[in-house]
Amino acid sequence: MVGLVPTIHAFVSDGLVQDVDARHKGEHDGASRRSAPFRSFEHQDMAGHSMKSFAALADRLVYWAAVVLLLMLLAVVVLGVFFRQINQPLAWSDELAQYLLVWTGFVGWIIAARRRSHIRIMVFAEKLPRPLQAALEIATQVAVIVFAGVLLRYSWALIERTWDVESIALPITSAALYIVMPFAALALILQALAEIGDVFAGRKVAVAEPGAQAL
Repeated sequence: MVGLVPTIHAFVSDGLVQDVDARHKGEHDGASRRSAPFRSFEHQDMAGHSMKSFAALADRLVYWAAVVLLLMLLAVVVLGVFFRQINQPLAWSDELAQYLLVWTGFVGWIIAARRRSHIRIMVFAEKLPRPLQAALEIATQVAVIVFAGVLLRYSWALIERTWDVESIALPITSAALYIVMPFAALALILQALAEIGDVFAGRKVAVAEPGAQAL
């Protein structure tokens, strides 16, 4: 009897340890199986957060580009008027102002597309059933993509055609006037694709009234 006590103790101890180990292993495997979908959701959330951060950074860069271009345009126009008043007109002010005006217009176009602040006539669209509204929105964005594709194709042709043409009053190529067009076209395509994605996902984006959006 005395000799059986250590044996029974060892047997029970080993059995308990193995049972506890098996139970822990089962719990660990179950936790791993349960946590796998959550990890995939975490990866999706991280990817979505990264895309939102990239979009926010791109928006900030475009806004600052618009501010810089507008201030430069104002400065060039003021300088041109001032020196013309003192009978010493600047030969480059008018042409540089034209370039800056074109660039500012395209950058403003990108900002308006991102903010969904382009003019829309929604009188008839809002009276359609929701599926037809979605179809109309997709058709509109497809038309935007087609237009942006045409703009992208012919903007490169304009750049190639004028690359070796010197500006009249500026020490740059005349192609600089059109250099912003491909970027604007790509931005329009990406924004239209995002709009189509919102339609398929069933997301309705709230659009602020004109003049009520923060700068």
